Amino acid sequence: MSWIIVLGQIDLHAEDASAAEALMRTMTSETVKEQGCLHYAYSRDLVTAHRFQLSELWENEESLAAHLQAGHTQTYRAGIGKLRVVKRSVKKYDASNMKEL
Repeated sequence: MSWIIVLGQIDLHAEDASAAEALMRTMTSETVKEQGCLHYAYSRDLVTAHRFQLSELWENEESLAAHLQAGHTQTYRAGIGKLRVVKRSVKKYDASNMKEL
């Protein structure tokens, strides 16, 4: 079995951070209900102001693909697209072996 891990950082203009946080709360509450979603979370970075960290874990590629087509994902993208994103980096990884640390 190969899980899909998504890790990201999104830096926003200071005046848009609260609006982004509201979008991220809604996105999270809807996404965790999706089939195949094992983990989905946004968090504020403790070092860099107005940076949000994204972490996701999906059962498989198909689950992630369905998520990317979901209505709430499209709504989130439209909303975040209206904000001043300073920098965005989101990467996808395949993982076939997971161990507790």
